[in-house]
Amino acid sequence: MALCIDLSGKSAIVTGAGRGIGRAIAVELAKAGSNVCCVSRTKDQIEETASMAKAHGVRAIAVKADISRAQDVKDMVQAAISQFGRVQILVANAGIERASALLEQTEEAWDAVIDTNLKSLFLCVREIGAHMIENRYGKILINASSGGFVAAPRNAAYHASKAGAILFCKSVALEWARYNITVNAIAPGYVDTELMRSLAKNEETLEKYRKAIPMRRFAKPEEIGPLAAFLVSDFASYITGEAVLIDGGLTAT
Repeated sequence: MALCIDLSGKSAIVTGAGRGIGRAIAVELAKAGSNVCCVSRTKDQIEETASMAKAHGVRAIAVKADISRAQDVKDMVQAAISQFGRVQILVANAGIERASALLEQTEEAWDAVIDTNLKSLFLCVREIGAHMIENRYGKILINASSGGFVAAPRNAAYHASKAGAILFCKSVALEWARYNITVNAIAPGYVDTELMRSLAKNEETLEKYRKAIPMRRFAKPEEIGPLAAFLVSDFASYITGEAVLIDGGLTAT
C-alpha cells in the first residue's frame, strides 16, 4: 500500500516561506491538502508561494511579518485563524546566517541570528500554542539544522541558535504532549538554495561542501518537503521531541 499523506481539512502557518526550504514545505503541505499561511518579510516572494499553493486547490494567504517581533507574530497567527478558522500546523522555518570569526562578530549580527533563529521560535510557538492547547491538537515542526548537532568555525551564533532550537523542541514536546500536540524538528544539511550559494560565494567553496557529503551532492529543497509533511501528519502521531537529520550522511562521517 502506498503511503499517501492527507492533510485535507488542516491549515498551516509556514514561516520563511518566501523561497528555498520554506517554499518547498509550503507547497508540499498544499499538495497534501492543507491550507497554508505563507509568512516572510518579503511580500512579493510569499505572494508567489501562496499562488503556487493555491494551484493545488487549497486556500493560501501571504502575511508579511518579522517573526522576531511579538506583535507581528500575534498579527500573523490572528490572520491565519481569521482566514481558516483553526490552525493545526506550525512550521517554524525562518532562519538566517551571519558567519564571521568570533572576534569580528558584531553584537548586532549576533542578535539578528539569535532573534530570527531562536527567539522567533519562542514567540511563534507560544502564540499558536494557546490555540492548539484549547483545541487539544497540534503539529509543530521546527527547521533546525545539522549545524545544531555538529559545529564549524566562524559561525558560533548560527550553531548556538540551531542547537538551542533542538532543545527548545524537546522541552516543549515534553510540556505539551498531554495536549495531543507533537513538537519535532528537521535538521537538514547542505541544501541547494539561493541562501547557501550566496553564503558560499564561489564554486570552490561549494565544491568543498559537496565533497564533505557522502552522497556527493546537495539536497534539493523539494527533498525536504516530504519529510516535513510526514512529521505534521497523523502518520507521525507517536513521534515527538525528535530532531530528524536529513543530510545525505554528512553527520554520519
